[in-house]
Amino acid sequence: MNPAGRLGKRMKFHIDDSEISKRLQSIREAVGAQKAEFRPNRFQIVDVVINADEVKELFSPSGLLIREGRPVFAYIRDHTERTLSEWNELGGPEKKRKLHFAVCKTLVEMKETGHFERYRVTNVTSNRYELDTREGKHKVPLYPCQNCLNEVGYHSFSYKHTTREKRREIVREFNSQEAMDLLWQRFELFEKEVQDLQSAHVSTGYPRNWCSVARAVKQQAGWKCVSCGVLLEGTRHLLDVHHVNGDKRDNRDDNLRCLCKECHQKEHTHYHMLNFNS
Repeated sequence: MNPAGRLGKRMKFHIDDSEISKRLQSIREAVGAQKAEFRPNRFQIVDVVINADEVKELFSPSGLLIREGRPVFAYIRDHTERTLSEWNELGGPEKKRKLHFAVCKTLVEMKETGHFERYRVTNVTSNRYELDTREGKHKVPLYPCQNCLNEVGYHSFSYKHTTREKRREIVREFNSQEAMDLLWQRFELFEKEVQDLQSAHVSTGYPRNWCSVARAVKQQAGWKCVSCGVLLEGTRHLLDVHHVNGDKRDNRDDNLRCLCKECHQKEHTHYHMLNFNS
């Protein structure tokens, strides 16, 4: 069921979030309670057309496209240079305009060259999306960007470890609801990592930019443990970055090693670490 369907079942009326937030905060202040962490409602619909400058604002340190605190899909809506039949005749999935959801190679290159167009941004998971053609508006199936699939490891998609035929199969059978569930899982995991690292900065001395530093090291290693070689692209929370000399402020390249949690705990002074096997 798409978010619109879930939203319809769960919410029978409009809630003024801002007013409720103010009232709750006044109560917290009166009783001395801490403000609760804001968690966006994943079932609230995001569906807007944005300009080129706004596309850049979607880029999140999590590696996903985020709008209003929620993972989103982005695609070019304007196809008024073609009729619907001409669009359908473009060929297979590799020929059509793509559905993006990650800070992928394609979008990064478009950002660097300033070639962004107007994008429609949505978290609706209908598997059919509205395009503007020369004849008017039409809802059509869109296929995922393969660079995005590679970034998030959807159905274990990988340029290095998946055959070309299997990659094409994953593209053809793409399910936007499954993808959105995966994006939320990744985004919530990233937020937890950020919170843990922020706590670590206060209590153990990790630098404030440690999250981006660690992610860059993992990407450089291809999401592999450099010790045992296990590939954790699909389970990135099992991958750590180890400081060789034990100094958490020393983030020189030669002092950082990408390790799975099992190999990390075997390092000197890391025996206390838990070994996660799931």
